[in-house]
Amino acid sequence: MIFCIFNPLGLMAQENTNFGDSNNTEYLFGFNLVESSCGELCHFGLVKTRANGSVKVIFLTKDEFYAYASGKIHSPANRKGVNFFEKYNIKYPRAVLNSLWKLRFKNLPGDYSEASKGWATYSDSAFYILSQPHQEILKKYGMNRLRDYIVGNNAFKLLKNLEDSVWINQYKSGTAAGPSN
Repeated sequence: MIFCIFNPLGLMAQENTNFGDSNNTEYLFGFNLVESSCGELCHFGLVKTRANGSVKVIFLTKDEFYAYASGKIHSPANRKGVNFFEKYNIKYPRAVLNSLWKLRFKNLPGDYSEASKGWATYSDSAFYILSQPHQEILKKYGMNRLRDYIVGNNAFKLLKNLEDSVWINQYKSGTAAGPSN
């Protein structure tokens, strides 16, 4: 059995990183739509793209992501304690974070009741592979492959769109727009 524990100090325990050097690129909040080993239906993290194009991720639980992004706890992606949910006018951040799985799944895995319907449709060629229209929508946010992280402004713009019933209906039909400026 694997346990994930909310530990705001665990951030530094996960890796030894020097955030003060001039070659250090900024960490950004991000998530992808791949299930985590902690039972979450997506990964949350602090994401840093290095000069060589490689990506470094400090993995977070959903609760840690919420605490850091809301400014309740400072992090390498939010040293000033900004509430990014307020900045992007996300009214119900916990509900939105709990809805991310719907972008990837037709039903909540293991639950096929009407109450657990997602918004995804699948490719004709493979089960659990998003349909081409859904892949194209998510590419607009920076997710070229399922394992890619949607980061920074695009992440919060997508979260904001998850509160918009018009955008959700367009996503379901495969016609949703990408992030607005």
